[in-house]
Amino acid sequence: MVVEKSRAEQIIAIDVLPARADDLDAIVAVEAQSYTYPWSRNLIQGSLESVHALNYVARDRRSTGVRGFMLNLLIADELHVLNLAVHPLYRRSGIGNRLMEASLAAARERGAVVAFLEVRRSNIQALTLYINRGFNVIGVRRGYYSDNKEDALVMKKIIGR
Repeated sequence: MVVEKSRAEQIIAIDVLPARADDLDAIVAVEAQSYTYPWSRNLIQGSLESVHALNYVARDRRSTGVRGFMLNLLIADELHVLNLAVHPLYRRSGIGNRLMEASLAAARERGAVVAFLEVRRSNIQALTLYINRGFNVIGVRRGYYSDNKEDALVMKKIIGR
């Protein structure tokens, strides 16, 4: 019971907010703890600075620490999900879902009608999140990931009109 209450308190204490330039260090830290081959600091910074950026962080209101993030590009009427990560200690608490929900809603409000993403074929946890949010596999990019030549599944979701 204590574990369940603690998990509920974690979820309640999370705010999903637009990412800011000063979130860079925290995003880089979550990225490094989340992936074997993390994005570089420069790549994340470029994503934060893009004129097409639509990025969010999940911030713990008790400590102001970033617990997760989602980096997106909004180009014309398309949302392109670039990167989503949740700190390992906070996974399976709904943070990824809330980040996705905020991103899709903001994109829809700005006129997006479709969202696209690529995901490793082996990333079952991410695939589950995306399928549960209404994404469908529409293709495969063979050998997409340079670290191990793993395929990426291309996914799409209609979000507007």
